[in-house]
Amino acid sequence: MKEIRIGVIGYGIRSNVLIGAFGAFEQIALAAVADPSAKARDKAARDHPGAALFEDFRQMLDSGGVDAVLIESPPNTHAECAIEALSRGVHVLCDVPAVHEIDEAQRLWDAGTRSKAIYSFGATTNFWGYVDTCVALKDKGLLGKPFYCEAEYVADLGDLPTVTPWRKHYEPIRYCTHSLGPILKWVDEDLREVSCFDTGSHVHGDPDDHDAMVAIYRTQSRVVVKLLISFCNSHPAPFHRYVCHGTKGYFEKTHSLAGGETQVLFSTKEIYGMDGLTRLPVTESRPELSDVPGVGEHGGADYAMLKDFTDAIAGIKAPAVGMREALRMTLPGLYALKSAQMGGSVVRIAYPWDNG
Repeated sequence: MKEIRIGVIGYGIRSNVLIGAFGAFEQIALAAVADPSAKARDKAARDHPGAALFEDFRQMLDSGGVDAVLIESPPNTHAECAIEALSRGVHVLCDVPAVHEIDEAQRLWDAGTRSKAIYSFGATTNFWGYVDTCVALKDKGLLGKPFYCEAEYVADLGDLPTVTPWRKHYEPIRYCTHSLGPILKWVDEDLREVSCFDTGSHVHGDPDDHDAMVAIYRTQSRVVVKLLISFCNSHPAPFHRYVCHGTKGYFEKTHSLAGGETQVLFSTKEIYGMDGLTRLPVTESRPELSDVPGVGEHGGADYAMLKDFTDAIAGIKAPAVGMREALRMTLPGLYALKSAQMGGSVVRIAYPWDNG
């Protein structure tokens, strides 16, 4: 396979994790790093002496030295970076979320439509093992049609907003993709309506903080999805929880409490004797990757995501999480934020593809 010269936009904790996972791919070469921070560029120079350094990511794109970019800059820059790369025919692997504001979605969609380059979305949760388990159960007819789903992302960020200032006062519902990604692999429709409420700041008493936000979504066929996101709380450990109620079965990935283990539970009316909850021996990790060096974090999801990206660039397959999926799981959070700012009023969700 032809070498893929990757440029990294934004040098920090997450980009370093993925750069470490590059080592599992012979065809990936770290070619350049772009970051407006001189401190970050100095660190990149020490960590990766062979990489070209740029203050402005556009200079990196115009240098002709990169075939693809990994976008790990703050979320409010994701759309701009992706649009500029796609317009130059440079492949994009963009971290979540895809856009920061609703009006960026159409411009990103248009750029992707015009470009011959690949756009892939860094939705690591979509590559977790138990997410595929639920897809398989649904495809085999053991869940029936999902009619109600839940997702929760609870993590106390502690001093992380100080280390990464963009997180300070960041409305948690914007960061909905880790939760909605798996749910939207199970629900075949776009989310179309949302009502969202914001708790405000009870923990720190900062009027610009948001302890938790809760959104209720509905599709055209009246499938309902509830989403809770909190980054300021007293829960002892971060967790993701997912629930899928289907017409013929039930699936749940629980979170650990009081030191207990995370569980994946399932029941179905389609198999005699399985109408009670059965614990499934599956986790987020992927056993088939246990012997792969440098798989990154998230139980091998980083490796699976990079493998998917390189395969898409090589023309082997379309990206598993392309631009449409990226916007399907990003825009609902922005419309939920709009609802919360309107006191919970129901807001209609629109997508760039609605008008053909």
